Amino acid sequence: MRHWLIKFSIILLLFSVAFGTQKYCKTCKGELTGQYLIHKGNNYHRSCYDKHIQIYCDHCNRKIEASYNTSKGKNYHKRCFQQHIQKRCNECGDLINGIYNVHKGKEYHESCYVNHILPKCDICYQPVEDKYIKDFWGNYYHHYHEDKIPSCDNCNRLISKQLTKGGFSVSGNRFVCNLCKPNVVKSKSQLNKNLVEVLNVFKKIGINELPEKIPVTLVDSKDDLIKMSGHRHGNIQGYTSYEESTLAGKIIDQDYHIYILSNLHEEIFNAVLAHELLHVYLFQNQIDLQSDFREGFCNLGSSLIYENYTSKLSKYRLKNMNENTDPDYGIGFRKMKSMLDKIGWKRLLKKLPRL
Repeated sequence: MRHWLIKFSIILLLFSVAFGTQKYCKTCKGELTGQYLIHKGNNYHRSCYDKHIQIYCDHCNRKIEASYNTSKGKNYHKRCFQQHIQKRCNECGDLINGIYNVHKGKEYHESCYVNHILPKCDICYQPVEDKYIKDFWGNYYHHYHEDKIPSCDNCNRLISKQLTKGGFSVSGNRFVCNLCKPNVVKSKSQLNKNLVEVLNVFKKIGINELPEKIPVTLVDSKDDLIKMSGHRHGNIQGYTSYEESTLAGKIIDQDYHIYILSNLHEEIFNAVLAHELLHVYLFQNQIDLQSDFREGFCNLGSSLIYENYTSKLSKYRLKNMNENTDPDYGIGFRKMKSMLDKIGWKRLLKKLPRL
């Protein structure tokens, strides 16, 4: 009996040696003989591991044997990732690590974006990172410069060495830039030529009876012009005084006098003069309109003058007129312009007394 137990123990030991330590592939369940791979505590044939477990680079398709990078669910050798996948600054070409800026679909280091892509202030030359203004003329500048630098009465550029090559003041509270300076109306000797030019424009649309020798006076101070007119509109540039003499209830004489700010660019001066001459037209014909129709009609004169010019300045002034929100000078003008576009000058002039 004892001999039999010894034999049984030997058989169990041999079975344990033969079968108890045998290892199997985690993937195919096949027996592992010879060399095999261990991954995360599991055993694999080399071929099974390469086919099912091995990580491959999604760029070069080669095995990844060491540390690697992952991006958007794909794996890459570190070298492949840096050379082909990792973002590079579109300005300097170096790798981007951490926070970056995107502009028009391109990526930039923060410093490259600030120093090379952001617009620079045309006044102080510093990058414009916060609130900024882009004016009609294409100039960029920090919004706070508007609080410190005066603007030109004509083109509205900020008067500075950088934008306008400087400028000058008129009566202390008005300013004109050096770009507009060569074309301003500032002396009495210029006035007759401008009056003739505007009257000729009006004659072409059927307004023929305006006085040809109406007095025009230049006024330096906008405050003086406001006091003279009794007008509270801060953007006033011209004013027409009107007096009439009557006898037995009939008008026997009419006197007009036009006052316009000095140092206006010639195109703007003529537009203001045209506006005031249409006030004269209304006085002459005793046409009394409500304020929005009256100022809107007179602004048609300014618009007509600007349309005769092809300069960027006149386009700028027309743009302002079309965007003006003032009930009389803006909305009233657009009402009258709409009417003019539909029926033309001849019918509009006939219709005025009935408005």
